[in-house]
Amino acid sequence: MARMGRNEKNGPGLLFIVVTLIVVAVVGARFFGFMPGDTEEDTPRPPVVKIDDPPPPEGSEEETVPKVLVFHSHASENYKPKDSHEKGGPGDVVQVGAILVEELKSLGIQAIHDQSIHDQPRYSEAFLNSEKKVSEILAANPTVQVVLDIHRDGLQDKPDDYTKARANGMDVAKLLFVVGDKDNDLLEENIRFAQKVSDALEDQYPGVTRGVRVFKSDYSGELHPNSIMVLIGDWRGNTVEEAEASARLLARVLKPFVE
Repeated sequence: MARMGRNEKNGPGLLFIVVTLIVVAVVGARFFGFMPGDTEEDTPRPPVVKIDDPPPPEGSEEETVPKVLVFHSHASENYKPKDSHEKGGPGDVVQVGAILVEELKSLGIQAIHDQSIHDQPRYSEAFLNSEKKVSEILAANPTVQVVLDIHRDGLQDKPDDYTKARANGMDVAKLLFVVGDKDNDLLEENIRFAQKVSDALEDQYPGVTRGVRVFKSDYSGELHPNSIMVLIGDWRGNTVEEAEASARLLARVLKPFVE
C-alpha cells in the first residue's frame, strides 16, 4: 500500500515533464521550420522585383500638342456636281479640311479642325464670325504654329483644266494662297510664310500651286504671323476627290514648318 501511494505521488511529475518536452519540441520545430505539413515555409518565395512604368514613346508628348489650326470661313462651300453652297450644314470644303487634318496626324502633327459654319445664316458676316472663333482657339492653344482658312475658288470663264494639275500620277486641284492686307499688322509675315509654302509645294509637286495673291480684304491675318487662306481647286473646275488629293499634298509640304 505504501509503494502504491509513492507511485501516485510521482506520477503527475513525470507526466508534466513529458508534456513539457512535447511542447518544447513542437515550438522548436515550428521556429526552425521543421513542422510537418508546413510546405508553404519549405518553398522559398521569389524575390520581389519592382518594375517601373515604361517610359512614354519618344515624341509622344509633342504629338498631343496642336500645332496647326484648320478652319473654314465659308464652311458651306461645295464642289460640282453639288450646288455651290450647302444649305444648313457643312459643305464639301469641310470634308477637304478633314482630310488635311487626317494626313497631318498620320505625319505625327496634331491639328485642330474647327468645323463651325461661319457663313450662315448671313454670308456677309462669315469673316467676322471666323475671326472671333479663331481668336478664342488661339488663346486656348498657344502652341499653334500655322493657321489655315481652307476654301475653294469660284471662278468664271476659265478653261476646264485651269485649276487642275497632275501629281503622283493622279489629277489634283491647284492651290492658291491668299493674304488680306486690310487692318493687318502682320501682312509681311503672312506673305513670307505663304510664299515659303507655295515655293515648297512647287518644288515637290510642280504645277500644283497658283502662287500667292494679296487681296484688299480682312482675312484675320493679324491673328498669327503664319496665317493664310488656301483656295483648294474650284467649284466648277475640280471634283472633291481632286481637292482631297491636294489636301494630302499640302499636309506633306507643311510638315517641315511645324517640326
